[in-house]
Amino acid sequence: MGTVGSRSDRQQDRQTPFLRKAGLYLGVAFELPGTIIGGLAIGYLLDNYFQTSPWLLISLTAIAFAGAFIRLIHWARFFSRERDGNGGK
Repeated sequence: MGTVGSRSDRQQDRQTPFLRKAGLYLGVAFELPGTIIGGLAIGYLLDNYFQTSPWLLISLTAIAFAGAFIRLIHWARFFSRERDGNGGK
């Protein structure tokens, strides 16, 4: 496939297409909610620290939702290019 650093990525070459797709889908499944939960957690902690409840929680959660939505659009474009046979490039 390619190189990771200065070595070839032999492990990825040995994976079946099913495992590659499963890994990508699992990545999406954890990345999107993780982004939102991260925004919630950081907003909650900052609200407690600065005593600004609930403003930082709300604003950071909204920013996290926007970031997750943008990542979802990137993933959708990637998967549509992969399905069309362009290899996700």
